[in-house]
Amino acid sequence: MSSYKLTSNEIEAANRAEATAILIRAGYRVYRPEADVSGEDLVIRTPAGKLRSVQMKGRPSVDLRRYGGCHLWMLFPDPVGSKPGRSWFLIEHDQLFEWVKKHHGTAAGWNDTWSYPRINAKLRTFLQRFMIHCAEPEVEPIE
Repeated sequence: MSSYKLTSNEIEAANRAEATAILIRAGYRVYRPEADVSGEDLVIRTPAGKLRSVQMKGRPSVDLRRYGGCHLWMLFPDPVGSKPGRSWFLIEHDQLFEWVKKHHGTAAGWNDTWSYPRINAKLRTFLQRFMIHCAEPEVEPIE
């Protein structure tokens, strides 16, 4: 087993590759903007044909000042899941923000930002409907 430690840039690149593969397998089309402007890391076309501006994170995070009201969608993995093979979630930032505010808005460290180092049971229950599900690949029978 290798003891090589990835840099933050390498982790981000690996996460982007992993997320892209999962999105494609789930029926999305994925586009990469030339520049990260206004938090837009990816643009995706949903299976229903809707375009979404996406901010990728390594874990569930919200930041009202940076992303609030921008119609950005947050894409993040379960930070403690297997890599690859972990669950990924896609949720509109402001919807996630409202849930987080309801649960942490009175915390001492609350300043309209919050980040989870892991997904606890309450958050997992809320996020279940936003999990990206890959379709089972159709396999041609061997004749």
